[in-house]
Amino acid sequence: MIRNLIFDWSGTLVDDLTPVLKATNHVFAAHGKPPLDRQTFREKFYLPYEGFYREHIPGVPIRDLEKVFRGVFRELHHSVSLLPGARKILEHCRTQGMPVFLLSTVHARDFRSQARRLGVDRFFQGVYASVADKRQAIHEILKKHRLRPDETLFVGDMEHDVATARHGGVRSCAVLTGYDSLTKLQRALPDHILPDMHAVTKLLQRHAQPEPLPPIPTVGALIVGPGKRLLMLHTLKWSGLWGIPGGKIKPGESSEKALRREVLEETGLNIKRVEFAMVQDCIRSKEFYKPAHFVLLNYLARTSQKKVTLNPEADDYRWCTLKECYQLKLNTPTRILLDWYKDYLGQANPSSTSALP
Repeated sequence: MIRNLIFDWSGTLVDDLTPVLKATNHVFAAHGKPPLDRQTFREKFYLPYEGFYREHIPGVPIRDLEKVFRGVFRELHHSVSLLPGARKILEHCRTQGMPVFLLSTVHARDFRSQARRLGVDRFFQGVYASVADKRQAIHEILKKHRLRPDETLFVGDMEHDVATARHGGVRSCAVLTGYDSLTKLQRALPDHILPDMHAVTKLLQRHAQPEPLPPIPTVGALIVGPGKRLLMLHTLKWSGLWGIPGGKIKPGESSEKALRREVLEETGLNIKRVEFAMVQDCIRSKEFYKPAHFVLLNYLARTSQKKVTLNPEADDYRWCTLKECYQLKLNTPTRILLDWYKDYLGQANPSSTSALP
């Protein structure tokens, strides 16, 4: 159920891309850099914007760049307009008694001026503007206003907005009306990707009541490779924590067939000597990137291969001893499985527990 809304401003509720691009190109020109066209800007620009400027205009203090940018932008920001559906969703939230907050990098003075001119300043219970890195403010908003993360939705148009939502443990919705392209937003793994605010309003209407989460059966393997080392994967879906390869069981697929398929897809490894280890419940884990109810079927498997070929679900891997595994930042189900494996080794050879691999 969604009870609270946090909105970004630029590219989410208002269209300010043209004046922002013109002001940015003015900054570039002042430092001898070629201008960016609209599409190139959308692909290259990112938040926090200090990183973007350090990359393209290194060595110049950000306050000097901002001074030039603000001077040009404030001559143009009268052209900023509400995006389709923006007023409707704000009115919907007010009618439903749903608290609305703003979290944006837009300068506070510019926001006040634009919101007043557009007639939407009265809709916000709290305004957090001039925030360079939104991840630094999300927890303050939740704590100060006593918002439950699982009942809060952050709506934005950039990868940074999705990362901010994940950092705060709230649900994320990316809209395609702003700065980042569909490809960039898909890479960020938001809970929802929608075309505009009209679609977000429909989403709120669908989630006006608590949604049941049907159990999803999954399989995962703790893989023992050459030298009795264990394979650990680093995945974004588990909040950047380390875990094991695995995934969902397809309809009509046996659990072991699903395990072999998922391991091959995610690592390129063929496994053998598969044996069942344990089952775990994983219900609305805050470590997973969205609310879910998993039934985790965990297996122990072996492989003689060492070369791992990752698919896009993971961005790093390591072959570790058991002791080295415990030194990683592990997701909770993997830590529980490793505890099982430690006991398994002790039962198989009691004399070896003091020298675990």
